[in-house]
Amino acid sequence: MIQRDYIERLIQQCAEFLERALNLRRAGQPERAIELVREAQDQLAGPIRPLLERLEASNAVQLAGPGEQERVRAFAALLGEEGVIHGQLGDSASAYLCSRRALELYAALSLAGLPMRPADLERIALLRRTLPRRTDGLDDRYRAELDRLSRGRRYGAPEQ
Repeated sequence: MIQRDYIERLIQQCAEFLERALNLRRAGQPERAIELVREAQDQLAGPIRPLLERLEASNAVQLAGPGEQERVRAFAALLGEEGVIHGQLGDSASAYLCSRRALELYAALSLAGLPMRPADLERIALLRRTLPRRTDGLDDRYRAELDRLSRGRRYGAPEQ
């Protein structure tokens, strides 16, 4: 019960941060939106943030452990939002790096057995559209996992 409450709180916090960042973007305040997203990354990822930023994605997910997968999911969502904002600002290099890393983390989570939620699949689809397919820089196993997730989303197949 405590674990479930923790996860629900984490999801709610992430959703609130994402909504506030989206509102700032729409209000023409993308720089403030990036600040908010980075503050949220610090708050929600907490002590595992260095792992998520520096280690290869599968290693980061593994070292964070099953109990922290929701933190990793929240971090990936926020990092993806940061990538979208950078793209709107015309900072293609930062947009690419944030989007690619978010996709790597989502794929690593899925490969570790965490079921993807509809919101995850929507964000994955959005982020994949921002990266050029041939130069997306994704490891083949991540690309294959994201392809599998995309097929499941497109055809309505339930994710395992």
